[in-house]
Amino acid sequence: MNPWEEISLSDYENHMSLSSVNQLQAMNKMMKFQFEAYPVTSAIVFGVAGGNGLEHVNLKKYSKIYGIDINNAYLDNVKKRYSFMEDILECKRIDLTCEPDMLPEAELVIANLVIEYVGLEPFKKGILKTGARYVSCIIQINTDEESWVSDSPYLHSFDGLDAVHHQMEEQSLVMAMNEIGFDMLKKDAMPLPNGKKLVMLDFER
Repeated sequence: MNPWEEISLSDYENHMSLSSVNQLQAMNKMMKFQFEAYPVTSAIVFGVAGGNGLEHVNLKKYSKIYGIDINNAYLDNVKKRYSFMEDILECKRIDLTCEPDMLPEAELVIANLVIEYVGLEPFKKGILKTGARYVSCIIQINTDEESWVSDSPYLHSFDGLDAVHHQMEEQSLVMAMNEIGFDMLKKDAMPLPNGKKLVMLDFER
């Protein structure tokens, strides 16, 4: 079992939204841009978790949004929270590390804090399967020597992630995307507490 299947959504969201972590809030702001930036009508969110950011989807612009995650409980929550999106939103349980062939096609892929747990090679395969023209990624950069998981009362909920975590660097991601025909469009960054930052890298094929 992937360790992400054992982490409750409440532990994940409560940890991510703590003022000392602030990742849920930061990602939400960045996702507004991700959904609005490009002339697309379909998108896939890799690692949709509880659906943070989906409220920014313009239902007049998008005809299809896919939410992908390995945790069925997360997907069930997304369906309930965003039931108003009706047939536009479709949730699929897919393990991106070994099931990229199950991915649907879409014009835009949004992959936030997920490449670190998938690895670059499976990620590239997944991107190619979607046929996407645009890819927008958010990765976490640790600018200190602290643990890559911020300290919180929920810290031990994430102990199992060490087994699947790959520290991600900007240049490695850029090179990997270049290898499959994508050029970087833009870069943005948002500082976080505890000496960390979120870096958004957007690509076009």
